[in-house]
Amino acid sequence: MPLAAPRIAGVDVARGLALLGMFSVHVFGDFEPDGSPTVAWQLAGGRSSATFALVAGVGLALTTGGRTPRIDRGSLASVTARALSVGLIGLLLGYAANAGGLSVDVILAFYALLFLLALPLLALRARTLACLALALGVVSPFLVHLLRGALPEPAFDGDPTLQDVVTDPAGLLGDLLVHGDYPVLAWTAYLCAGLAIGRLDLFDRRTATRLLTAGLALAATAWLVCSFWLLRRGGLERLRQSEFPDATGPHARDQVRWDIPDGTTWWSMLSRAPHSTSPFDMLHTLGAATALLAAVLLLTRITVVRRALMPLAAAGSMPLTLYTAHVLFLATGALNGSTGLQYAVLVTGSLLFAVVWRLTRGRGPLEALVAEAARRARKWERRRRAQGSTPALPGRRSDHADRLEQPEPTGRTNRTESQDQHR
Repeated sequence: MPLAAPRIAGVDVARGLALLGMFSVHVFGDFEPDGSPTVAWQLAGGRSSATFALVAGVGLALTTGGRTPRIDRGSLASVTARALSVGLIGLLLGYAANAGGLSVDVILAFYALLFLLALPLLALRARTLACLALALGVVSPFLVHLLRGALPEPAFDGDPTLQDVVTDPAGLLGDLLVHGDYPVLAWTAYLCAGLAIGRLDLFDRRTATRLLTAGLALAATAWLVCSFWLLRRGGLERLRQSEFPDATGPHARDQVRWDIPDGTTWWSMLSRAPHSTSPFDMLHTLGAATALLAAVLLLTRITVVRRALMPLAAAGSMPLTLYTAHVLFLATGALNGSTGLQYAVLVTGSLLFAVVWRLTRGRGPLEALVAEAARRARKWERRRRAQGSTPALPGRRSDHADRLEQPEPTGRTNRTESQDQHR
């Protein structure tokens, strides 16, 4: 088996920042008791989970060849095994989230379906993927709105579990595709963008600079255009009348601007609230996630900054483990009376664990389990092909080691300390 390629510190740091952002939203919630939006919701709501999904696409691109995709049946089997493993963990985690009465909305089952839908996209070129991401960002919110009335709603309350796979498969599929907080039909845009970025030369400063410029321009344009329609063209009042008729009081405008509309009318497409799944929300968060990743890629080129961000990179190298641990911690109800202390314990504990585990054991525990499942699936498929039962795809092969996270593209193993500090 070939040696695994070194990691890209900037990608890990971006994922670590996304994790901390998701933690903040889950701890502090979306609105204060007086009806005003929390700082966590205004800063990290929607943006952190979008960054998480985009960086997942980057990792998927890099595990399948980076700039030179190498897609064979073995690599497809590996991705499938990863998806099923992550989905299984998510469904099991649903029991804890439901028992604890959490409103976290576990994302892992949605991720699993995203990875499966990404299989036919792995061989596409970066430009095609980027165009597809932008097209989905504009069109998919309207498709989600239409299909919400066509696809069955889930019969279960809270997060899906293994039981729902058997008792309500149609409702589960409808929840994952359109009804949930991370509708896969729309969120494929983030994965496509991540795949496109992962097919670029992430060691080139010019690439990161262009991504930063494009991301900031997209995020700002979506936000400003939406603000124009809401505040200058009467859209805010239309949105309030159609989606928030009960919004009253001094923070009524804040509720209309920051709360997730029910999506009962087409006016919900004017919302820019986190997780509203409108074109403005999708394009703004897509641009913000791209800009954050690009900025971190540039910052981690500076040795002193890279070393200072090492705890975040360590945390970002084991997102599945830390995400699962934070849901289990919140489900216990510990420190519920002090959200500030609860968040501090989550962040400190996650960073300390990640650093110690990374330095002593390497890959995170759940990451290792998923990687082993992927390795076995690849090996099984290669054995079948060797026996002649499955012909190889012409002109393609994959000789990358199995990893949950992203490796550096082959042929670039000695570029900078940024790429090999987290072997």
